[in-house]
Amino acid sequence: MPVKVAAASAPLMSMPEIAELARVKREVVTNWRRRHRDFPDPAGETATQLLFDPRQVANWLIISRKKKREEIEPELSLYTLAGLERLYPHADLVAAVTALICLRYLIDPNEALADGTDDVMNVLCERAAVVDPDDEFLLSEIRDIPEDAGWVARLVDELVESAWGCHRAFERILASRHRFRAIRLFGDAVIPELARLVAGVSGARERARRTNSLTVTDPAARAGDLLMAVTDLLGPDHEPRCVAAEADAGLARLLRRRLTVRGVHRADVDVRVSTGFPDASRNPDVLVTQVPYRPTEDLDPLGVLDFVEEAALRLTSDRFAVVLGPASILVGDLPTGPAGRRADLLKADMVEAVLRLPGGCLPYRPAYETALWVLTQARGSRWSGRVLLADVSDRELTADVVRDLAEDVVTWRRDGYVPSAHNRLYGVQAEVGSLVGSLGPLLTARRPTSPRERKIDADTRIMLVTQYGADLDRIGATAVADRAHVRTEVLAAADRHPAAESVGALVHQHRLIMRKGTRIKPGDADPSGHHVVLGPDEVLGVRQPGERRADREMFASRYPNAQLTQPGDVLVTMTPRPGAIIDWDGYAIAEYPVRILRIAPAKPAKPAKADQPAIPAEAVQFTSRVLCALLFGDGSGTRPAGAVRAAGNVEEQRLLLLPPGQLMAYDGLLASIDARRTLAQQEIDMLDELRQVATSGLIDGTLTLVSDDA
Repeated sequence: MPVKVAAASAPLMSMPEIAELARVKREVVTNWRRRHRDFPDPAGETATQLLFDPRQVANWLIISRKKKREEIEPELSLYTLAGLERLYPHADLVAAVTALICLRYLIDPNEALADGTDDVMNVLCERAAVVDPDDEFLLSEIRDIPEDAGWVARLVDELVESAWGCHRAFERILASRHRFRAIRLFGDAVIPELARLVAGVSGARERARRTNSLTVTDPAARAGDLLMAVTDLLGPDHEPRCVAAEADAGLARLLRRRLTVRGVHRADVDVRVSTGFPDASRNPDVLVTQVPYRPTEDLDPLGVLDFVEEAALRLTSDRFAVVLGPASILVGDLPTGPAGRRADLLKADMVEAVLRLPGGCLPYRPAYETALWVLTQARGSRWSGRVLLADVSDRELTADVVRDLAEDVVTWRRDGYVPSAHNRLYGVQAEVGSLVGSLGPLLTARRPTSPRERKIDADTRIMLVTQYGADLDRIGATAVADRAHVRTEVLAAADRHPAAESVGALVHQHRLIMRKGTRIKPGDADPSGHHVVLGPDEVLGVRQPGERRADREMFASRYPNAQLTQPGDVLVTMTPRPGAIIDWDGYAIAEYPVRILRIAPAKPAKPAKADQPAIPAEAVQFTSRVLCALLFGDGSGTRPAGAVRAAGNVEEQRLLLLPPGQLMAYDGLLASIDARRTLAQQEIDMLDELRQVATSGLIDGTLTLVSDDA
């Protein structure tokens, strides 16, 4: 059954847009076109790219089982909507679409808006006047839709049906808001993981367990990402009252629609068009907000700190606020005036936790570094004068990090808190007095350790240091015996240009075999599994082979046409720079763009035919060591400064052709070099590890130094 899309002159899509639709890399689409004859033919083209019919592409993805129908249909509807934005006569198509979704939700979520008549928009305007007589959130947006733009209603119906509901359709629009090129919608948007972290540390879940009435406030709501995260965390059993302020009237109306479709009763939605904290936001149970973004040159440290204090002053006992703001002010170096102001906030027992976040949490402002302050009124608490610090700026904000970080904060300074009951993964307890005297950064990423853990760390490090010392002494004592002779005597002076041939020619002559690597999805490679995955990082020594593996059954089912390496295969990459290694063990997965070079077995001698001489056996001219050493051995294939790609390709690399006797002599020289190099590398690695263990132990206090005169 083919995908249905509203007939509204859907725009053609380019190959990068196909990749976005299917959520794959751009080169995968090129590979599909090359390998699958039934891939849709281009329906048009521009001067720079081919264009395809999106409906044909979607049907092919489903039929070929590249994507499931429930995955591709909502994405196709979104693509069609975004692509038809240029046909919409008004500036804000998102306003029209979300208003129609909200209208359908309020009338009947199971009833289509478009009834097939020509005056569908007039009918919808009449219905909008009934559900929103005071024009608080959708009437104006629907009246602004032209009478001849009924295709918008049909596309909204398609989106709601494919997304399985109005709420999901609404959230899909906002999750893809960047496609509609409305910067006011996505300029301050946060990644979903950060929104979930804010909700998790807000105390909303804990308070909802103790009360039937919960008020959540955001005085700078924008499109309401943080408010929605809190309502999603609470679930349908604890519907809160939502109070918000937003200076942009259009965004305020959008937020009213978003909360309504989410299921929050309209009487519990209070969104004001305001630039400050509304009076209705006093004494909230939970306050979540984001400091309005300002460019660095316009950033006012005192203004940011005033915003934070205003949020804190609205809290009463056992209520919490979470403020997202610029890391440069919340955790960074400050001049004397702002630093003193920040110190005053800390000393006032209104800061519970300070969390430094990784970059990229605001995807459309990638250079904007952020931090969170968790606020409460802690006066009189037995934990006053202390603050929880955490720094996760060196890691990705994954679901696991969000869960562990939220647990650190939730178990900190709550009723019945017992410090020994929770082994904090990221949080560090700090005395406020130790922080306010410094103008430097507030945070440290050092993981806290209990006395027992410190004892274990000290014992382990002493054992390692002792073992390293003994091993280094053993290497020193047996160095002469272990360091085998390097066979340099096989080299002599010469004055001739040796014979050589290109890799491509040798492959054509069947003297070498070349195989392409396999494109592995990121989630299919992890530390567990049977088959080692060898990609460019492994070939170039950036990552140790064996750190990434793939499950045997999974690999066989998802990559049925892929081939494993054989022992002695040479793995070659040209990206990001040329390199080659030998896979001595075999049965590994060469990950694209890595290629496999395999030495073809020598052909035996053929018996003579009548009146013809016998054909001699083909001489072996390569071993794995020799082939790997000769590749790029002349410096060819390197990338010139400023060039995007390396010069030439693997097929163009020329290989020296050695007679059998010289081949084995060169192989013996390489083997003796490898043996000495392995021994030397072991000693270097051991020395590096000894230095790291000693330095780490001295820094965290688990080791100390014994001076010679002690």
